[in-house]
Amino acid sequence: MVETIALIGNPNCGKSTLFNRLTGLRQKISNLPGTTVEKKLGLWQGNNHRYSLLDLPGIYSLYSESEDEKVVVKALLGMESGDSPNKILFILDASNLRRNLLLFSQVSELKIPMAVLLTMNDTALRKNLTVSTEKLESTLGVPIVKINPRKGEGIGEIHSAIANARVSVLQMIGNTGERLFAFVTGSKKEGIAAETLSRYAHIEKIVAECVQSNQASGKSWRAKLDYWLTHRILGYLIFGIIMLTIFQGVFTLAEYPMNWIEQGFGMLSEWTNAALPAGTLTSLISDGLIPGIAGVVVFVPQIAILFLFIGLLEDSGYMTRASFITDRVMRRIGLNGRSVIPLISGFACAIPSIMATRSIKHKGERLATMFVTPLMSCSARLPVYTLLISLAIPETEGLGPFSLRSVIMTLAYFAGIIAAIGISLFFKKRNQKSEASEFILEMPTYQLPRLQTVLLQMSHKSMSFVTSAGKVIVIISMILWALSSYGPGDAIKMAETDVYRTTSKLPDSLYIEENRKIDLAEARLEASYAGHLGKFIEPAIQPLGYDWKTGIAIISSFAAREVFVGTMATLFRGREDNPETIRDVMKQTTNPETGKPLYGLPYALSLMIFYAYAMQCMSTIAVMKRETGGWKWPFIQFASFLALAWLSAWVVFNLTSVLL
Repeated sequence: MVETIALIGNPNCGKSTLFNRLTGLRQKISNLPGTTVEKKLGLWQGNNHRYSLLDLPGIYSLYSESEDEKVVVKALLGMESGDSPNKILFILDASNLRRNLLLFSQVSELKIPMAVLLTMNDTALRKNLTVSTEKLESTLGVPIVKINPRKGEGIGEIHSAIANARVSVLQMIGNTGERLFAFVTGSKKEGIAAETLSRYAHIEKIVAECVQSNQASGKSWRAKLDYWLTHRILGYLIFGIIMLTIFQGVFTLAEYPMNWIEQGFGMLSEWTNAALPAGTLTSLISDGLIPGIAGVVVFVPQIAILFLFIGLLEDSGYMTRASFITDRVMRRIGLNGRSVIPLISGFACAIPSIMATRSIKHKGERLATMFVTPLMSCSARLPVYTLLISLAIPETEGLGPFSLRSVIMTLAYFAGIIAAIGISLFFKKRNQKSEASEFILEMPTYQLPRLQTVLLQMSHKSMSFVTSAGKVIVIISMILWALSSYGPGDAIKMAETDVYRTTSKLPDSLYIEENRKIDLAEARLEASYAGHLGKFIEPAIQPLGYDWKTGIAIISSFAAREVFVGTMATLFRGREDNPETIRDVMKQTTNPETGKPLYGLPYALSLMIFYAYAMQCMSTIAVMKRETGGWKWPFIQFASFLALAWLSAWVVFNLTSVLL
């Protein structure tokens, strides 16, 4: 029989790191409290034993109204599966026993056999704290093992601790199980504050007996660093500089591998055309499949570098400080402090971020957070921003030590933040609530980032982009190839005839064969099904500076924003015989009426602001429907964001067209 062992502890106690090491599962580990919002299962084998490990969300108390923390209570009481865990491994932070023992005292009264794993021992030493394991073990009445999950120290002793696990002798209240059942079912909620105070009175005695403090005078370097990083003014400046530096690094470091990938796929497409016999299949591969794959792979270097930097910030402990300073802004605009974590996570992907709002207790604040989270520029927008910026902004231009490209990229991200603040203020007036909800955020200790963990996270995010978004992009690219290769009736044949009729009248000195190929490709595309679709919506997007080709890309990118790049690559592939990049082809395209570049700076800035605001992600809409329980709020969100995107893009295009 396989025993079920539950891992329980406060946030940032090393629980998820231990789960990762024991099971071998590549679960994301983060210093942001509350990121483990759902229970995780894994199989642990060793010493001829097999255990089913249950990794529960990190919590501070069993008495909580947030949905993610109720997962722990329901699992312990067996309210979901019908069976409670056979045993518990309680992860106890040696550097903060006072806070950790509150949860332990509640769990101990459920009378489930337990063993304690004492972590953060090195942190306790840095704080000049000495924990007497013998006294603590005698007081709690359960076996205690010192471990370091990061380094693998003490892991071999866990088997013995599980075998000797027993019900704790620590009994402060005694009827916790009955009270918890009444609490989660809503039948009884009074008296919790008084009970907590009573528990802390007992905990103070335990800490006094088991912990010796030799605090040195004066501020530590960590306290001094916190002073500057969380400063009311300088904290925001430092945060802005860090983000600007990250985007500068994304552009600079990824430039060469992106060029190599583009050139490689261009050569592959040319080789395919030359090696395979002419026909529909060859065209599908060289003009549909290969450009579609290229549109995915070319942005992997940037996405990998971005997540490398984010992973370093998370694992060092800085991202929690960023959450702390931005909490001040969240309070003023009517959001809960817990909103900070989903919003920051939204820069990666809105889907898990919307689900992470379950930790927000107040219904109105949770709805407001879910509503504005898609305005955080997720990683799917990065390929779009990159293409448009590189299209219109020369890499030689800069502002001081930063390139103009990185500045524009940073402004695009802040555009979403500003819009989110404005919409949140609207929700603040709508909620009209009288009492402010609480926000508890633990500051993790500073630490050197674990390179292995950061690289695993970077690899996971990059592969997730390739496997999930990549599938969609490739499929849509092939569909677009079909739509752009065929048209209604004999429309394409007639378009070709018109080109030959027109160009045959021109002298060879004025019109060479190469130009005829380009015009033929343009005529075929315009006469195709894709061209008809783009022409149909062109009147609605023309005031924004977009042509019918951009319209096709906008429609296709509702499946996933990053599909825009693959679509443009497919649409423009037919214009070139040389392995030029999509940016080179777009730069050469001119407006037939004015003779100016069609895809210039006004176009790029207009489209960037459109993508910053438009709700162009079907998966996000589906998650909103599930989390809100209906289509009302997803529809309002989609319609309002689309209107905001159209109006903002119109203003930006017309303003930049006049000024430039």
